Amino acid sequence: MEGLLNRSALSREVFALGSGQFFADPLRMLGDGLALFRPPEQISTIEWAEQHRKFRLPDSGALVSYDRMRTPYNIGPSDALDEPGVELVVMVKPSRSGGTTVAENYLGKMIDVGPMGRVGWILGSDKAVGEYCEGVIKPLFDDHPRLRAKIGTGRSDNNDKRKRVSGQLIEFLPANDSTFRNREFVFGVMDEPDGWSKFSESAKTQLEGRQKNIGRRRKGIILSHPDKGWKAGTAAAWVTTSRGIYVMRCAAPECRMFAAAYATKFWPGVPEFKLDYAKNERLSDDARVDLASRSAGMSCPHCGTIHDDKARFAMVDEAGLNDWWMHRGQTLDPVRGIEGEPDPHTERGFWVHGLMIKTSPAAKLAAGLEKALIDYERSGGSKVKTKALRELMSKQLGEIFEGKAGIEGVDSAKLQQRASQTAEAPALPRGVFPLAAKFITAAVDVGAGKFDISFRAWDLESRSWWLDRLTIRQRRWPDGRLRNLRTRDRIDDWDILIEEVILRKFPMEGDPDREMPVAAVAIDVSDGNVTWKGREFARRCLRRKLYWGKPAQPWARVRLIQGSPSPKADEVPVRPRQISEDENGKLVAPIVQEWTLGAHKLKELALERLAITDDGPGQCNFAADIDAEYYDEYFNEPLIDGKFERQGPNESLDLFGYEEAVRIMLKPDRRDLWNNPDRPPAWARPINLHQQPEGGDQAAPAEQPARPKETRSIMERMAALGSRGSGIR
Repeated sequence: MEGLLNRSALSREVFALGSGQFFADPLRMLGDGLALFRPPEQISTIEWAEQHRKFRLPDSGALVSYDRMRTPYNIGPSDALDEPGVELVVMVKPSRSGGTTVAENYLGKMIDVGPMGRVGWILGSDKAVGEYCEGVIKPLFDDHPRLRAKIGTGRSDNNDKRKRVSGQLIEFLPANDSTFRNREFVFGVMDEPDGWSKFSESAKTQLEGRQKNIGRRRKGIILSHPDKGWKAGTAAAWVTTSRGIYVMRCAAPECRMFAAAYATKFWPGVPEFKLDYAKNERLSDDARVDLASRSAGMSCPHCGTIHDDKARFAMVDEAGLNDWWMHRGQTLDPVRGIEGEPDPHTERGFWVHGLMIKTSPAAKLAAGLEKALIDYERSGGSKVKTKALRELMSKQLGEIFEGKAGIEGVDSAKLQQRASQTAEAPALPRGVFPLAAKFITAAVDVGAGKFDISFRAWDLESRSWWLDRLTIRQRRWPDGRLRNLRTRDRIDDWDILIEEVILRKFPMEGDPDREMPVAAVAIDVSDGNVTWKGREFARRCLRRKLYWGKPAQPWARVRLIQGSPSPKADEVPVRPRQISEDENGKLVAPIVQEWTLGAHKLKELALERLAITDDGPGQCNFAADIDAEYYDEYFNEPLIDGKFERQGPNESLDLFGYEEAVRIMLKPDRRDLWNNPDRPPAWARPINLHQQPEGGDQAAPAEQPARPKETRSIMERMAALGSRGSGIR
């Protein structure tokens, strides 16, 4: 007590109080207050990272500065996060492509220069959260004093998995139920959601749920390699965005034309640079892999130049510096590059491909891919080897495994190119029968309110020509009006198939005065809602003499089919079912036949034939002007892990299988059918224009349909009866 009341000490304190030593500097207080009203520093995420972001080298621990040219393709996604009108960025990417760094840099800028808001960073598990916080987040703060100084001083403000900056929480959380309850994020990060054990298929939905009340300040980023394919996960989220793809320019001086690093199936017709290497299936497995490694490069779709890594990396740099990301609303001119402005979109998508990664030598990519393909082929497509191939394509190349068709390099755009006219090969007009073909089969897939229809010409070595593809949704009624089809309810709606399919004739190439009839039509009645309607329609066609041969042994031109659920079922069974009852169990005539097809094998065969390009047996050719969407349908049901996975409309693939089934039913390989070139079977015999036979023996001239009896009026019938007398015969 005496020390507290010491006269000299008390005197010093009074003097200090009087001189203002205990008061804050008013000018400093004013300056600190005004700082709160200043807007955040106008600096882009890329600029902030290059000025302030440091990385620890894994071998020495030395700090190196961020350099945009290590990953120039990430400039676009970083700039998108800075745009006020962009609320979500979706990045599909291979591993180790620097995608997560984009989100880390944006977070660093938020902390350093603001404006700050609550942050939720979601990873796959507690273990993943712990490893990421220890390996990335701890160094992010430890090595950046500017960021560390922004952390609050409260007891719970600086935990390993939780930070508080400017009063706002930054949380690193596992993807589980509790994470997605009662939290709202200004900035949300969905980190590698395709690998999550929970919510992997709904990352975008979960993020939207955490941000729906935030308003225009919200920002989100979803980034992962596309393990989930097109149906879910990051790739499915990318589809809903601007669908950005990376465009590069060929480094060859004589070319300098533009193409995409990877166009995806959503940019049909856009040329692509490709990983290219020599293949020789006669070599040993090790020799094949070594050959792939030694010959690897990136090929130009325009000039064919195989670029080495140095040229490839220079092309990647040029594209990044010029922001050559192409989004919806823009088009690619191979000479001039990207044209037009992107459509306004709050969700910006970016697809990063393995050829864009400057730390991935082409030799390593090619060797890994060839080894995975060898294992896949040797195993017959086993689940284990398919999974290994799928993961390599996803994590190393950033591609989605599309099954057999994808492996063989065939896609919708390539098929459409085959239909294009060239100086050497003029395009076959749509609906014209080619001279090299022998006969036509058709197929009908019955929907709830539509008929999907396809026509295909064949030669005797299973080469085919896709003549036409259409979808009928309406028919004209007697009153002249078009009305929507109701295939499940109105049997009369099926009659449109008689003129439009069964009796359709195709003019001969170079000889329009002759036409080829359709040999037979497969109609899929697998849908239980249309099965009995289809059977009744087939009976009506038989009654109308829509068959080949004689009435005693008619060969029906309508072939009812259903698909077997077994992947081992034969393409076409030896014998069909005989359907002699109607849906009420009542016996009806005539009896119709129904075939249960091995749809799995038929579709496998179809995909194999689509990939043939050497003009050998089985090659597919295509008429001009068939809509692009119909080509896409060949690839919306890839064969993965031994199963066909439907990812969109697939009618063209199904119809191809049915057309093949009809070809098998016709047995065109029988030599006796073609002994006389001037006398082919009736179903393969051209007819003169305006003379359409509806029946005929396969080895004899077609039988003309009987002329229907004329209906007479009641007065005419009475008069005829009177003229014969009163007797009853």
